[in-house]
Amino acid sequence: MKRIPYGISSYDKIKTENYYFVDKTKYIEIIENLGAPYLFFLRPRRFGKSLFVSILEHYYDINAKDKFDVLFGDTYIGKNPTPLKNSYPILRFNFSMVPIDRDIEEIKHSFLLHIIGEIRVFINKYKELYNLTSDIISRIEQEKFAGDIFQVFYTEMKMRNVRFFLIIDEYDNFGNNILIEHGPTLYKTITHAGGFLRSFFAIIKGLTDNREIDRLFITGVSPLVMADVTSGFNIGDNISLDTNFSSMVGLTLSEVTQILEYYQSFNIFNDSVDVIINDFDLWYNGYSFSKKISKVYNTVSVLYYINKYIKEGERPSILIDKNLRTDYGKMRFLILEGNKLNGNFNILKGIVENGESKGELVDSFALEELVDEEKFRSLLYYLGFITIKTVLPNDNKVFAIPNKLIRVLLWEYIQKAYIEGFGLRINVDFIKNAFDSLALNGDWKPVFQYIIDKFYEAVSIRDFVFHEEGLKTFLLAYLNLTNLYEVISEKEKNKGYADITLEPDRRFVAYVKYDYLIELKFVKAEDISTKEKEAAAIKNKYNEAIVQLQQYSANEKFKTVKIIIIAAARKLLYLDNVECRM
Repeated sequence: MKRIPYGISSYDKIKTENYYFVDKTKYIEIIENLGAPYLFFLRPRRFGKSLFVSILEHYYDINAKDKFDVLFGDTYIGKNPTPLKNSYPILRFNFSMVPIDRDIEEIKHSFLLHIIGEIRVFINKYKELYNLTSDIISRIEQEKFAGDIFQVFYTEMKMRNVRFFLIIDEYDNFGNNILIEHGPTLYKTITHAGGFLRSFFAIIKGLTDNREIDRLFITGVSPLVMADVTSGFNIGDNISLDTNFSSMVGLTLSEVTQILEYYQSFNIFNDSVDVIINDFDLWYNGYSFSKKISKVYNTVSVLYYINKYIKEGERPSILIDKNLRTDYGKMRFLILEGNKLNGNFNILKGIVENGESKGELVDSFALEELVDEEKFRSLLYYLGFITIKTVLPNDNKVFAIPNKLIRVLLWEYIQKAYIEGFGLRINVDFIKNAFDSLALNGDWKPVFQYIIDKFYEAVSIRDFVFHEEGLKTFLLAYLNLTNLYEVISEKEKNKGYADITLEPDRRFVAYVKYDYLIELKFVKAEDISTKEKEAAAIKNKYNEAIVQLQQYSANEKFKTVKIIIIAAARKLLYLDNVECRM
């Protein structure tokens, strides 16, 4: 039985050490048929970009001719080779390998060492083929700037008439990490005038402008760093939104099904393939990267699930890979400034609460432009937090959260942003533990009372314009701490839309005994200026809520706990469960 290539991005290792391989080599043929030598390809983390880069590296490597049949004999491209197979020396950089946990001079030195190290590998690998001598390395090591190092290298190659293929994997990885870990000041130091990353890409851009590099393939997550280091996206043809490449990384339904059926043939699973695909559809599917809405699954998440199933003998209870959670846990700088929530937070909050957002997809933007809603929304798309749901006639997009995994991670951002933005102390463990009693015993009030109390604590700490959606979003954020329920905002129920519903997660339907329907009402301050007005306002809102709950419950086949919340700007007016008889 083939092993699961979870965490493996070396094509040679996968093909020679009995790992399962999803054949994506047909895209090599498509790439060559484009006739464009310099390509730029963006996808979120953990979709398989580095493995595809490794496929390119081995396919085009002139030194890998003898291994072609071993590596590609049973693949599409092995049976349909292109004219350029095994025709280049390959110079490959991987900027995710540049550490950033140090000061600017040390980061710069690490970057230089990476550039020098990969050039040294290149020279040693191809020295006999092109008569490359060690004095080239000596010359390179005398240079102090990455751009100069690459210029010296290229000059030596040109003198020898060496046409090479340059691959830069994760081009923006360490730049993004510097922005996240060190802030915009240090980021601008490396990406703007005089910055070492900017000078390096200036050389690359110059060589592509003059067509002096033969072929170039760059991968990354977003166009942000490229826009900052080149003052716009102009270093190659961006194929990220090209329909031809919508499934070049990620897994299609057909590919996922083939993987599962292969392992099912070894009696690995206690569940049917359909049951597992249902899990995948809920948690890992839904990404679309072109106008043609063809959905793909997150590759690493699928492999994580299968790997866990094989090890544990059952469907995993934890469906989010901790590595993915770490990757996506890097948005603080986008929504918090000086421990205060910024405008981007409201955009993010609106998307999470409503589930979708409409606008333009921008293909190039710099750091300074992320205050613009279109640019920030586009960044969320490139990071994989939202995806294309529909393309409108004017070419604007309707964006949606692709799956439950991303929805859970986004609610985690909202939770943490509230804590940091308002300086709250929220006992997350208490909420999670209290959910067990809510689910098993119908003891719902401790959870709701605690969350609402914390909301009014936030109101007292920092004044803001109170509105019903503010309390609702706060509730949604912390109700989403549980994995026992699907927490749904504005679910359609009998031609109406319920404010909040808690429905048992399908993995726990045998465990959870209660589900919940919550109606939230807001009363204006002037309507409770006296005790008499307050009593009347509560009665009116209560009656409104009862009518709505009756409508939502008209076709109910099982008992649901129905909760009414009536709130004002500075205090909670009513919180209880009710009976709704038709």
